[in-house]
Amino acid sequence: MLSETSAHHILESLPEPHCVVNRELICVGVNTPFVALLGTTAEALVGKPVAHFWPDVERNPWADREFSAEFRARGGQTMICRICTFTGDILLIRVLSTFSSDRASEVFHGQRLETLGLLAGGVAHDFNNLLTGILGHLAYVRSVLPSDGSYSESLGAIEEGALRAASLTQQILKFSKVDSGSTTSRVDLGDVVSRTATLLKSAIPSVVRLSWAPPEKAVVVMASEAYLSQVVINLIVNARDAIKGSGSIAVRIDRRCESSEIEEIFGSEPPCPAYCALVVEDTGEGMDDEVKARLFEPYFTTKKEGGTGLGLSTVNSIVKELGGAIVVDSERGKGTTFRVVFPAVVDEVAREDAHDDDAAPVRGSGERVLIIDDEYAVRNVLGLSLSHLGYQVETASGGLEGVEKYAEAKGAFDLVILDMLMPGLSGEEVFARLRAMNPACRVLVVSGFSSEHVVSKILEQGGMDFIQKPFLIEVLSRKVRGCLCDKAL
Repeated sequence: MLSETSAHHILESLPEPHCVVNRELICVGVNTPFVALLGTTAEALVGKPVAHFWPDVERNPWADREFSAEFRARGGQTMICRICTFTGDILLIRVLSTFSSDRASEVFHGQRLETLGLLAGGVAHDFNNLLTGILGHLAYVRSVLPSDGSYSESLGAIEEGALRAASLTQQILKFSKVDSGSTTSRVDLGDVVSRTATLLKSAIPSVVRLSWAPPEKAVVVMASEAYLSQVVINLIVNARDAIKGSGSIAVRIDRRCESSEIEEIFGSEPPCPAYCALVVEDTGEGMDDEVKARLFEPYFTTKKEGGTGLGLSTVNSIVKELGGAIVVDSERGKGTTFRVVFPAVVDEVAREDAHDDDAAPVRGSGERVLIIDDEYAVRNVLGLSLSHLGYQVETASGGLEGVEKYAEAKGAFDLVILDMLMPGLSGEEVFARLRAMNPACRVLVVSGFSSEHVVSKILEQGGMDFIQKPFLIEVLSRKVRGCLCDKAL
């Protein structure tokens, strides 16, 4: 049994803030870092209820070894502390990290945004299922009716509206993928700007003209789409806020930066062989040298209301992480130009669709197809359309039913069309079971909202292809045919 003196010496030797609490929630020991954390004295803490500095102590999840709690310092400031507890006859509490109430508000705001992103993704997933049904039934109606009827104009209008809604939904999905920020891949910068600018149009006042000149060819960078989207959003919104009254915002991409500019930014030996630039130019109030010098400081803002001072700081952090740089040209009364320089992928190859979406559907030859999707509207329209195209179709309303039907048929299906998000067995679990029964099972993955990592994993493990909801039946017919022919047509 340690003596009180020995226990105090051990506690005092610990570098992190530590507090010892008994079962009655009375503080029985602290070390100097803990006292300094609360800005008080050991005498003011030891022997006192911990509720004096830990108001919500009774409400904390003691079953969890690590959790967050609010500590109150002597001056009244509130700190969010990440703590670790060690149970026994006493509780030894180690403070892992702290931040102020201002920082807590920022974290809470970030958590709300993450929640909203998840909510938006869920709504977009359901909306995609509805659009898949609408577009599928529309394609079927067109296939059985004469092409020159008086109704053709109305059908065209319905299809155009559904496709526009589908495009907006895809943009929402792109921005709702809160976990994609850390994933770096080849990204077409022009495509990201196009989608972002379209989404922001409604946020720009009618007296401000937003113009976007897309490049003729793809401009590819190694980045995260989520990060790039955030850069574009913050720059355009910042330009909007700089304009008082009417004005204009012009966005463009320079495919290649001049070597003289790159040398000026990075020195005579730049880290990368080629760079491109995203340029956002506004006719706003502009900035003086003092404001420009502090432009990327966290929490620095010149906006009287609604400004957090984090937008441009975030942009700067993202750009630096991607190996780029920002050049700002601004003068009071003459507007501002942000020139964001990114390393460019030298051997970029622009994606070109091998087929026109308006091409006629590719027909089947009696192959057996199993559709596994929990949404009736999707199952129904896929089954109807593929049957009309010459396939033998069966459907399953969930993962377990799909696995059972595949087992009963002893793997006789030529192709399985598998939805990723389903209650009960997920698409990933269904895929694993199908492949366990038949390693040669052909699976076409479909989804309106799913993890890119999971889809990539399935494709790496033998999945034939992936198609994003909503889709045209013409596109689906080519995907199906490609899966059955072991190559994309």
